[in-house]
Amino acid sequence: MSDRERTPQQVDPVGALASRPVSLITVVAALAVAVSATLSGRDEIVDPAASVGAVAALAAAGLVLVLSASPLRAPFRRRSLVAVVVLSCAAVALEALGLLGQNELVRDDWSSLAVGVLLLGVAPYRPAAEILVAGLVVAVVVAVVVLLERPWFVTAVPTTTFVVVAVVPVVALSAAAASFSRTFTLLVERWIDRATTFRRASADELRASIARSVQQDRVTILNRDVVPFFSSLVDRGAVTAADAQRARDIADQLRVSMVAEADRSWLEHLFVSPTSGVSGIVVDPDFVASAMTPDHRTSLRALLVAFGERDGVQADDVRVDLRRVDERVEALVSVPTTVGEFVVRRRFAPWFAVLRIVFGDLQVDATSPLLTLRFSYDQH
Repeated sequence: MSDRERTPQQVDPVGALASRPVSLITVVAALAVAVSATLSGRDEIVDPAASVGAVAALAAAGLVLVLSASPLRAPFRRRSLVAVVVLSCAAVALEALGLLGQNELVRDDWSSLAVGVLLLGVAPYRPAAEILVAGLVVAVVVAVVVLLERPWFVTAVPTTTFVVVAVVPVVALSAAAASFSRTFTLLVERWIDRATTFRRASADELRASIARSVQQDRVTILNRDVVPFFSSLVDRGAVTAADAQRARDIADQLRVSMVAEADRSWLEHLFVSPTSGVSGIVVDPDFVASAMTPDHRTSLRALLVAFGERDGVQADDVRVDLRRVDERVEALVSVPTTVGEFVVRRRFAPWFAVLRIVFGDLQVDATSPLLTLRFSYDQH
């Protein structure tokens, strides 16, 4: 899997989920512009089928945008943007074909403005450079159409004026979308850098605290098992064969306890934590849970904790299998469900969306009675 892209959706997956209504609004607004302009200029239409096709192409572009922005299909891929651009260019060409020979004023053409509004809805999902290129591609198509329609324009102004008037809406709006994408991404990355710095500083303090806690735990074990044993030896003043065996048993117990604690992964710690609300089995024979990046751990931990906080799954029966396969780790998370597939997918959709963005190859099977998630990651 390739590195994550620098997009608002990739750096802030939860924020991108909140942006989906904005995408819906831009699609509705673009269609409103197209339909209203088509109806108001119906006297100029010479090919109704082409005019209807133009609106249909724009609607198809909007549908691609809405579906691709769905948390069930995250992240928003480059191919989705390409599809939006191709359909938008088709809308531009079909609008011109529907008005061929009767389009006397370029300012009442709707395609440039409608496509520009549509591209605003892409801002939370794709890099600034791609959005800007998309706007320029549509602008070139608009410019070519204007040049072909020039003989029928009635206003006596230079041809470049018609071109500028026609392309300004899509260029300006795509530039605004690109600016939002770049600015948002930079701000979030700066915030993450500062948070990482503070986290490293606090981690040093936490290590010292953990060391003191571990030391205290060991002292507690000694006070519970070792001190009473030695006290009994002192009181009796003699060592028997049974005492020697008891000493070996205590030493073995301490060794097993300390080794088990040292080998326990962050997933196992989560499952035994009384505050997590989730428990189960971790199968990690290759000790690859530690190979997850902070983003991997945060997103997976959030989902597991959500199992314990929300109804629909048996949070006390979660199973996590991690297997090393060549240079990657194959992960399988399964948990019994208590509700239907649709309810499970809807209830945990935000967490699935984040996991799709972080891991990239997430597969979700919510067929009752078991919710199964499969994904993989590199060994870092």
